[in-house]
Amino acid sequence: MATGGKREEIDAKIKGWERDLEQLRLALARAPEPVHAEYQAGFVEVYRAKEIVKSRWEAIRGVYRPEPVVIERFEEALAAMEDTWTGARSMFTDLVKPQAA
Repeated sequence: MATGGKREEIDAKIKGWERDLEQLRLALARAPEPVHAEYQAGFVEVYRAKEIVKSRWEAIRGVYRPEPVVIERFEEALAAMEDTWTGARSMFTDLVKPQAA
């Protein structure tokens, strides 16, 4: 596979994003309306980026020799998700961490 044998690493990364996004979704659902309104667009952006990378990963995950353009599209989506995730960490910290305490 053209992803350099990182199948388990990528699977774990996507699973971790999904777990954290579920916690964030629940925190937003419990939050007062002004907080929900403040973070809703950011949540949607992060969730959408995760779905794109997951879909592109599923398209190549089990393929012996995926087309180079498909691999490139996945790598672009992965890089975009990692950037989006980094930017969203403050949202996670603001909404999820206080409830865990």
